[in-house]
Amino acid sequence: MSTTIPTEPPERLSDEAAELWSEIVARKAMAPTVDPAMLEAYCALVIRWREAARKIAEEGLVVDGEKRGAIVHPALAAERSLAEQIREWAPLFNRPAAAKRKAGPMYDATKRSIEAAKLPDEPQFEGATAAVLTLAWLIDEAQRAGLEAIQKASFVMIPSYLKGCAELQITPASLPGEARKKAGQGGKVDKFQRSADNRRGLAAVG
Repeated sequence: MSTTIPTEPPERLSDEAAELWSEIVARKAMAPTVDPAMLEAYCALVIRWREAARKIAEEGLVVDGEKRGAIVHPALAAERSLAEQIREWAPLFNRPAAAKRKAGPMYDATKRSIEAAKLPDEPQFEGATAAVLTLAWLIDEAQRAGLEAIQKASFVMIPSYLKGCAELQITPASLPGEARKKAGQGGKVDKFQRSADNRRGLAAVG
C-alpha cells in the first residue's frame, strides 16, 4: 500500500534538504513503498554526501596530517560510503516513467469488450482484465514494430491473450457456465453462441 508523501517538507530540515525534498516529490517518481521517514533519511544522505564532496573540492584530495605529513583527505572515505548508500536507495526515488500506451485496434477493441461485459464493475476481475489489456497493448506494439515482431507475438502473446479472454468469458466461444446450463435446459442462449451454432450448422449442411 502506498503512503502519501506531504508536498511540504518537515520544518526541521535544512533549507538545502527541504529543497531536495520538494524536487523529489515534484518528480513523482517514488516507489509506492516510500514513506516520509524514508524520504527524509534519503535527503539527509544526499546532503551529507554533498557536504563531504564540497569539503574535498575546497581542501583537495591530499591534506596536511600534522604529525603524519600529507594524507588522503579523511572526508574521502565518508564521501564514498555515502555515495554507495545513495546508489542503493536511489531506485526508490527515481523510478523510470511508465511507457505511455498508444491507442491501438487490439487494445481499444478489448477495452470495449470488457466494458460490454461489465467486468469493470466486478473487483475480482480487475487483475485479470488489466493483464488482458496489457497483452492487447503489447500485440498492438508488435504490429507497429513490423512483421518479425508480430510473428514472434503470435507464438506467445496472442495465444495468451486469447486464453485470457476466454477465462474472462468475453469471447463468443466462451459462454459463461450458467448460460451453458440454461441453454442445456432449453433456456435463452447468448446471441454469439447462437451465431456460432448457426455457422456450424451451415457448414455441416454444406
